[in-house]
Parts: sequence; C-alpha cells; structure tokens
Amino acid sequence: MNIRLGVYEIFSRIVPGGFYLAAILQLLVVMGVLQLDWQSVDNVSLLMSLGLVVVCYILGEAFDMFALAWFRLFKRSGYSARTFALFKQRHQDRWEIDFKENDWPILLAFIRTKNLELAGEIERHNALSIMLRNASLALLLMAINSFIQFLLVRSEIYIGVALIFLVISLLIIYESIKFRGWFYGSIFETMLAYRIDIEDSIKPLKKPAKPSKGNK
Repeated sequence: MNIRLGVYEIFSRIVPGGFYLAAILQLLVVMGVLQLDWQSVDNVSLLMSLGLVVVCYILGEAFDMFALAWFRLFKRSGYSARTFALFKQRHQDRWEIDFKENDWPILLAFIRTKNLELAGEIERHNALSIMLRNASLALLLMAINSFIQFLLVRSEIYIGVALIFLVISLLIIYESIKFRGWFYGSIFETMLAYRIDIEDSIKPLKKPAKPSKGNK
C-alpha cells in the first residue's frame, strides 16, 4: 500500500500533533500518572513509530479547532482584505486588477490548473501558518502544565519555565499570522503575473515597416 504524505498532512497535522502529544505527556508526568523512561525511547520499533505518527495526526486534527480559536484572538477580522488593499496599493498604478480579495479560493484553484507545483509552494505558506498556530497553542498548554507543577511542588523554577513557554507561544502566533498574509499575497501576485503574461501574449504583432523608395 502506497501512502503519500503531502505538505498539509505533515505541517498542519502531524507536526502540531507531536507538540500536543508532548503537552499531554508533560501533564501526565506532572500529575504523577506517568513516568517516562528515556532509555526505552531508543528501542521504539518501526510499527510503534508509525503508530505515533497516526496518533500525532489525530491529535493535530482534533485540536485544530481550538488552535483556530486561539489564532483568531490575535488576528483581526478582514485580514485578507487588508492584504489585498496593500497589494492593490503597490500595483494598481501599473496594472489593472479586476479580481477581489474574496476571490482567493477561486484564484488558487485556477493556479492549481496552471501549475500544480507552484500552487503547492503557495499552499505551503498556509500549511506553515496552521502548524505555527497549533504549536503556539501546544506551548500555551505546556505553560499551564508548568504552572500546575509550580502549584504542586512550590518551586519558582517552574514559574520561569511557564513564562518561557508563554512568551514563545505568543511569538509563534504572530509568525503564524505573518505566514497567513504571505499565503494571500502569493495568490494575488501570482494571478497578476498570469494576467500580465496573458495580456502580452494576445497583443497584436507590430507590422514590419515598409521599405523606403530608396531601398527598392
């Protein structure tokens, strides 16, 4: 059986699922439910590794709705519209732009029909944005776990660990927003490039100049 993992499966589901699995294991260790034996990690079989990949995918899929809600706390509404407004501001004085910001799903579908590899490069920005927003949420959970551990053992070091996790989580969520903007911008710029190429290809060829009488 041939199983292919694409950009979305790896970056938007499996990698974030790994972060969530780490957060869950951390919580179990903090609560005393689980004790990790790091020596046994080296003896993980191939079948168990595949099982962990499946678990990570399921966790990434299950937690994504919560990551999206976390993401929307920082991303203002109308982000694609602002990206499109900046795009028009840069280019409308030189080229005609006859599509709108909410046309981006159709524009992306058109790009797929023209160049599937290029569409994959554009979608990679979105996949990375999804990965980062999930990683940010997982780090927030790790910060909460560290605070719980502080309450249990009353060691100030866990407050410091919680603050580190929280700061990194906030930094990553803003990186996620940036990649989302690049996703929209890449779609608009690619469509403008296609439009320019089409317009140039349908321009009538210039007629050759008539020879002068002296050259007859």
